[in-house]
Amino acid sequence: MLEPSTAVVTGAGRGIGLEIARQLAAAGHKVLLTDVDGDAAERAATEVGGGAWSATHDVRDPSGHREVAAQALAAGPLAVWVNNAGILIAGNSWSHSDAEIASILDVNVRGVVAGSHAAVVAMGAGGGAILNIASLSALAPIPGLAMYAATKAAVLSFTTSLQGDLDHAGLQIRARALCPDVVSTKMVTDRVADPGAALLFAGPRPMDAAAVARAGLELLESRQIFRVVPRWRGVVARTSDAAPSLGLRAFALMRGVGERRQRNHR
Repeated sequence: MLEPSTAVVTGAGRGIGLEIARQLAAAGHKVLLTDVDGDAAERAATEVGGGAWSATHDVRDPSGHREVAAQALAAGPLAVWVNNAGILIAGNSWSHSDAEIASILDVNVRGVVAGSHAAVVAMGAGGGAILNIASLSALAPIPGLAMYAATKAAVLSFTTSLQGDLDHAGLQIRARALCPDVVSTKMVTDRVADPGAALLFAGPRPMDAAAVARAGLELLESRQIFRVVPRWRGVVARTSDAAPSLGLRAFALMRGVGERRQRNHR
């Protein structure tokens, strides 16, 4: 791992963010856990230990990222920044309210962009690593989760382009995007009765958050710019690119499977 210094993880009050923070702390980093739910962030930091601390942080506010970066730098050189905070809205895309659309774009896209920019400025010539949590949905159509998939595709595209900008500028900062399949987190389990989220329940058993976190930290040390977890799911998702209409038919069948599984949970 990187030499001990500071790390920032957004959306770290629970789920993948908490697991990443836990593993960064175990590797010797002083971790700043942020979340829009300040109480959750504080509880998570206490659980992580090892000098971890917390901050209330709404990723929709670009100035908030700069304030978090300043807090991290005050505790030591910033080596890792993880843009994990995200929201999921399910249902037909045209049924979402203007406020819902603005929210998912602001959190999932603008939050990642603003966080990455704050991290680059804070790391500077000293270098470091930025991990953006995207999704398998960035690689394939996800009926019922169109807005979520669109935002995660934006995260993946932004991250790969950001790495090009960093290389051109001669900065020793690695930008990486992790694209996990469905993970067993509250964001997913809260949707078990939501018809629009059926595809979340159509595939294999959801992945363990700790395993996804390990894959993310491994990616930080890799030459790969993005990685799908598990990797075989990326191959399957990419097949829809060759024949999008056939891919959509397959996803329609999977959606039916997911709806049946949802009914069994009720």
